Amino acid sequence: MPHSDAIPASRPFNDQHARARAAFVARLKPGAHLLNGQCGTGEDLCWLRAEGYVLTACEAVLADAKVASQQSGQAVRVCPLAKMHSVLPYDGIWLSRPLDSDAATLVHLLQQLATLLKAGAPLCFPLPPSGKISHAQLQQLVTTSGIALQLAPMKAVSASTSDSSSQNVNQYVMLLRGDHQAT
Repeated sequence: MPHSDAIPASRPFNDQHARARAAFVARLKPGAHLLNGQCGTGEDLCWLRAEGYVLTACEAVLADAKVASQQSGQAVRVCPLAKMHSVLPYDGIWLSRPLDSDAATLVHLLQQLATLLKAGAPLCFPLPPSGKISHAQLQQLVTTSGIALQLAPMKAVSASTSDSSSQNVNQYVMLLRGDHQAT
């Protein structure tokens, strides 16, 4: 499927995730192979497929994986993100749900995800809305644990979004895979 800059009619680009989505796809080549982890019922999976990317998707909840598969027209692996493995590294990873904010769990999962990425590839995910972990705390965690990822600057909310609606918007973070191997 060819890459397209067109926004699918079923998925308007002026949503609460617009800036994060734009920043993520700006780092991708047409036809890139992506992992959509924790894909839920497939909203992001459908958006990425409509943009022309090749997708592998996983979801731990069987019922959600079935809906995502029906919505997107492709198979969705039923497994937790931590159990995902791939012979070939991905050009990018988009997570549809926040990661666990427990430091020990987060370090292990980020190390695992780093091994699934090509050098320089983006990993994008929402931070928990509870505010349990901030960008600064995530940066410190990544730096001190030696994970082969680095924080990339990115704004989460479109300037056209009103202040009242932005209070409940997930803040997204983007990490880039470094050139060195994850430990």
